[in-house]
Amino acid sequence: MKKCNEFDLPCKRAVFHYGTCIDEMADDVMVVVNKLLEKPEIRSCRISLVIDFDRMTKADFWLDCKIFSELPPTQSEALKLKFHTLVNMLQELQIKILQVDVDYAEKVFKRMAARLEKSPHTLDYELWRIRHPHPTIKQLIQQQVQLTADMLIKGVLYYDEDPKGDEIAAVKLELVKKDIKYGQELPGNFVEECAKLKRYSYWKDERMFMIDYQEIYTYLFSHCFEKFTKEQRIALYEYDVQLKMIHKDIINLKAEQKDLEKQTSHAKTPDEELFKFIHPTISDEDGVEIHKEVKRLAKRQGVQMICEYLQQMARDKKILLPPNPSPVYAELVRLGMPTGKGFSEKHFSNQYLSK
Repeated sequence: MKKCNEFDLPCKRAVFHYGTCIDEMADDVMVVVNKLLEKPEIRSCRISLVIDFDRMTKADFWLDCKIFSELPPTQSEALKLKFHTLVNMLQELQIKILQVDVDYAEKVFKRMAARLEKSPHTLDYELWRIRHPHPTIKQLIQQQVQLTADMLIKGVLYYDEDPKGDEIAAVKLELVKKDIKYGQELPGNFVEECAKLKRYSYWKDERMFMIDYQEIYTYLFSHCFEKFTKEQRIALYEYDVQLKMIHKDIINLKAEQKDLEKQTSHAKTPDEELFKFIHPTISDEDGVEIHKEVKRLAKRQGVQMICEYLQQMARDKKILLPPNPSPVYAELVRLGMPTGKGFSEKHFSNQYLSK
């Protein structure tokens, strides 16, 4: 059809010849497309290598050929009708291809990743990790943002559907700039690419940037082999690998911090139950210190001094003493106060009530 537009057909015989050839080729194409439509599912994304759905699903793409004006009206209309039918079939095929079998798509990308794993290469994150042997959670979060920004700049989501106004408004560009290299130049369409990515991503525990693979497989399967350059396919693989490496480091660092908190907590908190009469306004951390203070008092001082000190602590609102001395006596004994001569409950009660 392209050649027909280039040539000046000399006679009706040539017109008839070209018309017949185009008609027969349209029949052949429709047979192939129909076989694909009859399949229960499409298990290949390589169809897009020979079918340009953006153009071929529009009737004008086919009808913009001068053969339709050169042929006799009856023959021309019949050929136009055939191409309208072909366009409808291609539209059906496009819909079927977009209905991606997620499990199959996942297997395809895992096979692709396995091939790339065998290629010798050093990842940027590996180099960064060597320069930062003890990264903080904040640094790891910033590396996720930097890695993601670099991936978007390479155009991995360029072929996705253009974002709507509300999607653009949801992009917080100032937060992205805060975590990437200062002064890094961003392309003019960067906000749009960020808006596309939000369709397939989320933050887990406000620390790990996650990709929802079940959502993004349809897009990737439709375009990865058809339109992506080799560099973009590698960038996609390396992004996935490095993001998982960062997640692993975040999980490990969180575990280390949790262990440290436990050790610190064990070091500060006594194994026994805290003194029962700590004032309710006292924090847990300060309560531990008050418990230790009362315990030292009970072990080291006599009853008179103990009672006077407890009353002062009550005035300072460190503890809240009950009017009945019996539970206080029992609590002090639990913390180490002797019960022998000079430490009887009766003697303690007399001193307690006289203060």
